[in-house]
Amino acid sequence: MQLKYSENRKALVTGGANGFGLGTAKELVNIGAKVTIADINKENLDNAQKEINSDLVDTCVVDVSNKDSLTQAIDNAAKKMGGLDTLVNSAGVFEFTKFEDISEKEWDWIMDINSKGTFLATQIAMPYLKESKNGRVVNLSSDAGKKGFAMITTYCASKFAVTGMTQAIGAEVAPYGVTVNAVCPSSIPGTGMGEKVASQKVQLYKEMGFSKGNLETILKEGAEAFPLKRLGTVEDVVSIIMYLISENASWITGESINVDGGSLGG
Repeated sequence: MQLKYSENRKALVTGGANGFGLGTAKELVNIGAKVTIADINKENLDNAQKEINSDLVDTCVVDVSNKDSLTQAIDNAAKKMGGLDTLVNSAGVFEFTKFEDISEKEWDWIMDINSKGTFLATQIAMPYLKESKNGRVVNLSSDAGKKGFAMITTYCASKFAVTGMTQAIGAEVAPYGVTVNAVCPSSIPGTGMGEKVASQKVQLYKEMGFSKGNLETILKEGAEAFPLKRLGTVEDVVSIIMYLISENASWITGESINVDGGSLGG
């Protein structure tokens, strides 16, 4: 079955300069959508724009934890694109920390970007999404948005919030033709966050005195831990994001779909 998309989609992707956000931006351009890539890192934005190399792409620097910054970015994007009917909330941060060592600063940082950022972007974009009568919101949650894992209490809290918001907002805006869904990936080495997870695991292994605390071993053990016996890819996740944007998913809302090699359902 071929995926169908409404013509001339107009999308904003937060955290769009790398990882899942960049992968999604590329696929949106491939279907002829206008895309605004929003990210806090100007250098990464410039590199992303050069990599995609399309007149359909614009970029903007934005701090998703700041309402004024997001409001300006979303309003400007909608004005330039002639509307906004698609929002992908991909901005996110992560840290391994023992529960007793979590600082208030770390808690606020992760919650502000992962949870508050998703809330603010969706709230600010919603009038445009409603006006389109065919709006799509896809949030990046996580397997840690459905199951608690040691050493990442704050991250889990932030992603559980995203999963809950997805369901609640989806129910509220459904009468306006807007669908709100999420994807819940496991850690994927091909993203900036995935690379950080792997490198921090290497450091933790060394601190615990494990002789095999190297990246190759950790990635191999990680692959074996999945029922499907391989690590996930950016493409695995982006394909589900694009499905949720498509017309094929027009009767799906409030869902948070596992993209995790069977680890939660196995």
